[in-house]
Amino acid sequence: MISVDAIGVEFSGQTLFSDVTFAINDNDKIALMGKNGAGKSTIMQIIVGLQKPTRGNVRCPKDAVIAYLPQHLLTDDNCTVFEETAKAFRQIFEMRDEIDRLNKELETRTDYDSDAYMKIIEKVTTLGEKYYSIEEINYDSEVEKALQGLGFKRSDFTRPTNEFSGGWRMRIELAKILLQKPDLILLDEPTNHVDIESVVWLENFLINKAKAVIVISHDKAFIDNVTNRTIEVTMGRIYDYKANYTHYLQLRADRRLHQIKAYKEQQKFIADNMAFIERFKGTYSKTNQVTSRERMLEKLQIIEIDEVDNSALKLRFAPAQRSGDYPVVARDLCKSYGGHIVFKNANMSIERGQKVSFVGRNGEGKS
Repeated sequence: MISVDAIGVEFSGQTLFSDVTFAINDNDKIALMGKNGAGKSTIMQIIVGLQKPTRGNVRCPKDAVIAYLPQHLLTDDNCTVFEETAKAFRQIFEMRDEIDRLNKELETRTDYDSDAYMKIIEKVTTLGEKYYSIEEINYDSEVEKALQGLGFKRSDFTRPTNEFSGGWRMRIELAKILLQKPDLILLDEPTNHVDIESVVWLENFLINKAKAVIVISHDKAFIDNVTNRTIEVTMGRIYDYKANYTHYLQLRADRRLHQIKAYKEQQKFIADNMAFIERFKGTYSKTNQVTSRERMLEKLQIIEIDEVDNSALKLRFAPAQRSGDYPVVARDLCKSYGGHIVFKNANMSIERGQKVSFVGRNGEGKS
């Protein structure tokens, strides 16, 4: 279990959020929701260790593996698809190289009784125990299986990553995550720039293969299909419900209605008791009752109503001039990059008032 304990973040004296506390359990599929700027990505980066909170901390087991898919992919454009995917095993390869380096150093040293020599022995022993405890596998074979499972052809393995669209780059990153076999996967807007086929594949992967998941997404259908728990970040605090997002919205609306009703009843109760106190204060026969009600009101906890962020972006556009009957007419449209033909002989007409969607797989030429 990973615990987020009372974390808070401030920027230039402004509080983004405070006292955020929740636990991430095995097989939790969490939707981290909230408006832009509420702090969702910040919470995610704190969990993965890329950012430090102003206060509070995150506790997780030492052997926990956390994988993170950022909103903006950071694949190295100088790498091939295979090389980029193999980075999933980078720590293992670095450990192996360090053991080899230290062993070579031991072969050349003759100060067998020195502290420095003994420290190298200890380091080799520690690294060796860790390295050889890892299940021995054919790493190249694992990379191939992961890539082919995600729809890559063998001919794609040697192609540079910069030749691929955003959806295929996301698959490269997901292949790396798959190979790491993480205990927790963090996904920040994973469906951006991704075709429908990729979204369906990702849903199936997260539902059937992944352990714990936290996802940020504006694709409500996607998060409803994938998640079983919702944490909303709003007005500097969180609301945590064991339900997908659509069900959560209804539960929270019901909760707020109950809060409003209870608050009104409590305010009437307070007003009635205040009226009694004012009326009978100084009346000897009512002294005990007045004192009792005063003490009761002092100890009374005021019912809080969940705050709702109703802020909205307001835009005004000047009236547009009436266009022609056909704002767009394309005849025999073609596009290629070098020798690669993206499409050819495309013909279409768009009438005034039509709402048109371009659909297709990544790399087919929609953009």
